Amino acid sequence: MTRATTTDPTTEEYELLTAKQKERDGTTEAGTVRHVHVNESQVVLTLTFDWTTDSERLVYALDDARDVRKLESLTDEHGFEFAQVSHLEGLSVTVRYTADGWVPVSTLAYTDGEGSVSETFRTELELLARELARSPGYVRRFVSWGRSLSTKQAVIAVIIVKKILVIALVTVMVL
Repeated sequence: MTRATTTDPTTEEYELLTAKQKERDGTTEAGTVRHVHVNESQVVLTLTFDWTTDSERLVYALDDARDVRKLESLTDEHGFEFAQVSHLEGLSVTVRYTADGWVPVSTLAYTDGEGSVSETFRTELELLARELARSPGYVRRFVSWGRSLSTKQAVIAVIIVKKILVIALVTVMVL
């Protein structure tokens, strides 16, 4: 698509119509990260598209576990560590338009209301585990022990806990 360098009203109208056509729920596009700004409380990615001169800002709060997980997922997708988020500058990112605006496809599982049921459940468990890992020592040890369990051990642990709960309920009802 060629762009006029002057501010031609027909070009602006065309660009507006193209943007409105693209900004429909579920539309997937490729955006380029033009700028990455990192400060103490947030990371801001500025995305540009080849079909518009406007840019889109993606803001991630560093004190929000969900936003941190989104950034981890985005950097992992491009082969970087979380601390190397500034290396995303100049790279192409696949984004999908949602009710919240443009969202990187790699972070959809961590976006409220966008992932599948299993992705959402897994995400919530992961975020809960991260939150518990920052809690007092005995809870942290329990979480690390729970993460080290194999699937078979986890199933057995759930069965045992359920049996203990049933016994406790029967005991309360009898007494």
